[in-house]
Amino acid sequence: MQVFRTRKFLDMLEHLPSSVQSIYHVQEAILQANPRDSRLHLKKLQGMNNTYSFRIARSYRALFIWENNTVWLFAVGNRKDIYR
Repeated sequence: MQVFRTRKFLDMLEHLPSSVQSIYHVQEAILQANPRDSRLHLKKLQGMNNTYSFRIARSYRALFIWENNTVWLFAVGNRKDIYR
């Protein structure tokens, strides 16, 4: 599976606490190995085609589009803000 990150995603990731960034890298490796792994707590977002989120830490999520064995990560942040 190919994983691409947008510039906005990388900027958002850079502003997260270093402990959350470390957990993100573990979760991304799990995503690449098996996107349906239960440790990701994967959820399809309502009203958005092929758009999903996965849990990074208790309060942090990453949003991505999943099409044809390709993942486009486009947002990451605190769950209270990320869905806006």
